[in-house]
Amino acid sequence: MKVVLEGLSKHFGKVKAVDDLDLEIGDGEFVALLGPSGCGKTTTLLMIAGIYRPSSGRIRFDEQVVNRLLPKERNIGMVFQSYALYPHMSTFENITYPLKLKKVRRGEMKERAQRVADMMGIGELLDRKPAQLSGGQQQRVALARALVKEPAILLFDEPLSNLDAKLRLRMRGEIKRLQEDLGVTAVYVTHDQVEAMTMASRIAVMNYGVLQTYGAPSQLYDHPDTLFVAGFIGAPPMNFIEATFAEQNGGFYLSSQALEIRIPDERGALAKQNNAPQQVTMGIRPEDVTIVPEREGDFRAEVYLIEPLGREDLVTFRSDDEEIRALVPAPFDGQIGETICLKLAKEKLHLFNPETEVSVLRSGNGGSSYH
Repeated sequence: MKVVLEGLSKHFGKVKAVDDLDLEIGDGEFVALLGPSGCGKTTTLLMIAGIYRPSSGRIRFDEQVVNRLLPKERNIGMVFQSYALYPHMSTFENITYPLKLKKVRRGEMKERAQRVADMMGIGELLDRKPAQLSGGQQQRVALARALVKEPAILLFDEPLSNLDAKLRLRMRGEIKRLQEDLGVTAVYVTHDQVEAMTMASRIAVMNYGVLQTYGAPSQLYDHPDTLFVAGFIGAPPMNFIEATFAEQNGGFYLSSQALEIRIPDERGALAKQNNAPQQVTMGIRPEDVTIVPEREGDFRAEVYLIEPLGREDLVTFRSDDEEIRALVPAPFDGQIGETICLKLAKEKLHLFNPETEVSVLRSGNGGSSYH
């Protein structure tokens, strides 16, 4: 089922929790609503579910406007962060509770519950109470309860937040595979950009109730539209340096206290075409910063901090008042206080207008958009 949000807003008094949101989710698509706490992602999900009524705008399921439909009339399944299982009920009773409300026959309830429980790998746990289940098993029960209704739309509200890191990784894969196998439309709320990047076919990034960008994970990572998106997508986060942008001697240059580099002509020309100001914010991801011999370096910087990450080390360098992080192969054999030469992958540079926070390297035909 396709979900379309048209000019959707939700106000609580003077607070605009969601402001004029336009979003289209394709039939069978897995879309993540991503952003920090208070950005409006859960409010949007609850409006889709029918728990909140919009202050303005429309919600369409296929061609039907559902603004006034109750949650039970929308054919949705919802999985909460808290699991929301009834402690006095068995796994079977928790899974079949939505069917009981619909007065489904006992025989059909048992058949559907067993089928979905087997699908979730909890078929042998139907007699247990929630207190007798692990966190991962409780999450599977909550998911089975949503699926047993055979919904057209699955809604997830940070369902993995209470699980440990290893179980989160496993459940990410299970939920994504299940959604693909069923072909059901899914909307997934999370503040974890790794979850969003690994699970969703498209990501809607929100901040202060406003849609910042909407596109495929690779598009958001490689071509962020705004400074906020660039800093929010990616771990470790992007480096930012205030720099001066200038065209001189037949080329385009960026300069700051620590560096002066020539950038590729096509990137410089695009920035010029988009009316890049003289003062810009340059962005570069840590994986695009490398340690090189002095003759090949763009600038010299002092090792300030070394953080081992296993296969790689995250090294923070400082030069003058500027700080830049690099992901380098482990083990990094440099010492804190040592001066080292660094090189930037100039074809991976990002440039933003510091006043509007919009990228000046937007070609105008990318897959993402901003408001």
